[in-house]
Amino acid sequence: MTASGSRQRDPAALPWPEVAQGEPGSLYGLFSEEDFLLIQGVEQFIASPAFSDNPSLNVERFLAAEAKPSKVLDSAQTLPFLGTRRLVVLSEVHLYKADQAAEFLPYLEDPCPSTTLVFTGAKLDSRTKFAKALKKAGKVHQFSKMYARQLIPWLQGRASVRDKSLDSQAAAYLAELSGLGLGALDSELEKLALYVGKNKRITLDTVRQVLGGSRLYSIFDFTDAVAAGGLTRALSCYAQLDSLGEPAVRVLAMLTRLYRQLLETRRVLDQGGGPQEVQRTLRTPPQATSTLVERARRESPASLSGALKAVLTADVALKSSPGADRVIMERLIMDLCA
Repeated sequence: MTASGSRQRDPAALPWPEVAQGEPGSLYGLFSEEDFLLIQGVEQFIASPAFSDNPSLNVERFLAAEAKPSKVLDSAQTLPFLGTRRLVVLSEVHLYKADQAAEFLPYLEDPCPSTTLVFTGAKLDSRTKFAKALKKAGKVHQFSKMYARQLIPWLQGRASVRDKSLDSQAAAYLAELSGLGLGALDSELEKLALYVGKNKRITLDTVRQVLGGSRLYSIFDFTDAVAAGGLTRALSCYAQLDSLGEPAVRVLAMLTRLYRQLLETRRVLDQGGGPQEVQRTLRTPPQATSTLVERARRESPASLSGALKAVLTADVALKSSPGADRVIMERLIMDLCA
């Protein structure tokens, strides 16, 4: 409850009551750049009474990077076994190319009535045929970005889930670390809850003791460090992100985005544009624009393309050498900052 006595709406709550009531429809889309909200959204589908009969047989999950559309469609068209309904979840659908996403169009027009197919991803390009068909045939929800003022009650709510109370000062301190992402913040709360043990209260002093007074870096701090060529800071940022459980593949995705931005910045500069043109083109904040321009001016298009190729090579290495993530990433960071 807030100070005014009104209940804060959970930002991860689904807007579709039929899911919790056990009567979900056939097609849904969940989209957010915050993985934690997507995970919580999918968990609400899984918890629906509609899929409680033999969930091990009737709930199936896919990653777009690992599953062809045909495999997902085969699952969606399979009848439930010893149950009344199937749930099929396809994550990271934004990774599909347009022709791959288009393979779902016939199914969207005539979905299997005994299956609930849920698409999730970072974003939905409303210009595509897939997006238009999904919005027409199903229900789509974009989780709103959480701002600092919303994080404090959200953090206190996550603490109460663990049967703890989080002081407002402690919540405000943690809210300043919003760049970490909600998943990492929730992990920090888990540590704090374990640290206080039977004590119900988490104070600002508790937070400082557990965090050791050190700064926590976000993935954006990391990419800023790489963009600026700061090797020591980049390695420190990555070491902390790794210890917090940030997947190496997500870090690589951010690096890919960074070097594409640098290539676009270099193109604008080569055409006679300046920082203002770069900012208008990339829609980046002033400080980020300044860092991009400074780095792009030091690099040639060939060197930036080479760096992007190194990132893609590291992606292949991660998939072929499980368990060597830290070594692969640190070598890449050293190459990029050299």
